[in-house]
Amino acid sequence: MSLPTPYYQDDAVTIYHAGCRDILPRLEPGSIDLVLTDPPYNAGKDYGAASDALPDDEYACLMREVVRMALLLSHNQFWVAPRYQALLWLGLLPGSHEIVIPMTAGYAVRQGWASKFTTALAIGTPRYHAPDLWEGIRHRGEGYFFREDTHGHPGYTPYPIMARAIDLLCPEGGVVLDPFMGSGTTLRAAKDLGRKAIGIEIEERYCEIAAKRMAQSVLPLGVTTA
Repeated sequence: MSLPTPYYQDDAVTIYHAGCRDILPRLEPGSIDLVLTDPPYNAGKDYGAASDALPDDEYACLMREVVRMALLLSHNQFWVAPRYQALLWLGLLPGSHEIVIPMTAGYAVRQGWASKFTTALAIGTPRYHAPDLWEGIRHRGEGYFFREDTHGHPGYTPYPIMARAIDLLCPEGGVVLDPFMGSGTTLRAAKDLGRKAIGIEIEERYCEIAAKRMAQSVLPLGVTTA
């Protein structure tokens, strides 16, 4: 099955305006070096075209299907998964390594509970030794302390997290895939680090934002790699 015409494409980045379940089966198994994404949390955020308020069983079914397809494409995985659905995500990504990403200041509130950290689940061997405590990364929940442009996306993940994960798990010159691309942070980080990237996003306004971000020529602030 052939791939549709990209919404945007340059020497490093390809963007598809579509649902990831339509694109993932068309990609060649093993053709991706790293699947890296911040999936929807089913927390009722306004993403536009896609619902973020599915019944729990429908959400679990959707994520199970996407993860299954993602695992066929790459041995290396990095999912910024919702901590309050840990049992679901640990079941979807068995054997994954839980990475603790602390907040330097402030805290985030999820379903009435406040905490000073978030988590990610990773599969794969890092290219170099990296501690779980990812120093110096600010998060949206830190309010005044978070100065990064979210590009209008309600589920924005900080650029330094995505950049560091790419540097850890994707070989130089490799290909990164983000099935829930959002505003293109993963793609921007991959391009800045000399990797190629494929992004899939169902909401066209975020495809447009991501395409514009690809035209940037300067690394965003706060990038630290090996």
